[in-house]
Amino acid sequence: MRNVVRKKVTKLYHGYLVSIRDYELKKAYDMGGMIIMHNNEIMYLNRKDLKEKAEFEDKVQKSKFGKPYRLVNFRWKPNHDSRQQEIF
Repeated sequence: MRNVVRKKVTKLYHGYLVSIRDYELKKAYDMGGMIIMHNNEIMYLNRKDLKEKAEFEDKVQKSKFGKPYRLVNFRWKPNHDSRQQEIF
């Protein structure tokens, strides 16, 4: 559980989607999962969630360093189980 990617986001796209970059998704998948934090709420995505719930955008973006990436969206559904939040 400790060896997962942690990502803090400040806004939701359309009020219900959280966006990450494709290379962040790959790193999270390789490490076994991702924890996304937004407004003191937490959403945990395991490998299965990362694979099945990912919605890739068609448009390729460029970082300020020129590296191309695509945005990957997930529907924001924070975990409300207090026992799970204590783990993180």
